Amino acid sequence: MARSAKKHGARISFDLNHRASFWRGREEELSAAFKEIASLSDILIGNEEDFQLCLDIEGPEAGGKDIGAKIDGFKEMIGRVKKEYSGATLFATTLREVESANLHMWGAIVSHGDDFCVVEPREIGVLDRIGGGDEFVGGLLYGVLKGWSAEKSTQFGWATGALAATMLTDCAQPADEDQVWSIWQGNARVKR
Repeated sequence: MARSAKKHGARISFDLNHRASFWRGREEELSAAFKEIASLSDILIGNEEDFQLCLDIEGPEAGGKDIGAKIDGFKEMIGRVKKEYSGATLFATTLREVESANLHMWGAIVSHGDDFCVVEPREIGVLDRIGGGDEFVGGLLYGVLKGWSAEKSTQFGWATGALAATMLTDCAQPADEDQVWSIWQGNARVKR
């Protein structure tokens, strides 16, 4: 599918989203497929574990503490991904440090060209963590498709991921862009 999309000029976004149960017993087959899709992609997204397990790119220890202090390590990992998959133009990773089931530090790093957009990990309340990474991707891609800067798209992605963590569904359901920007700004005021 990625080959056909590329052939017809479609932009390809690939969220690696490694799932151990899916890979079990198929590691070589899936590694080759993921590497080929990544080589055709315009946008590559994954966390540190995704890049390491799917693409064999060295990165920071997965799930570590004090994630904010490891931002340079994440940038170095993205640099290695950029070198290996130079056809892509935008690279992204989320930063999540689990303080407790209901409290996470949530951040993101996006690289576009020579620039890095970093959202330092910020504390977010969590009702259900499932879907936060997917919603980050959705918000980021929404901004890309709207023609926003990488920084603005990153901020919007961060906020949609944070919003998803406050819901019992796997996806954020914002009323409009203003609600997402209110989350980014840390504004809890209700607009009537």
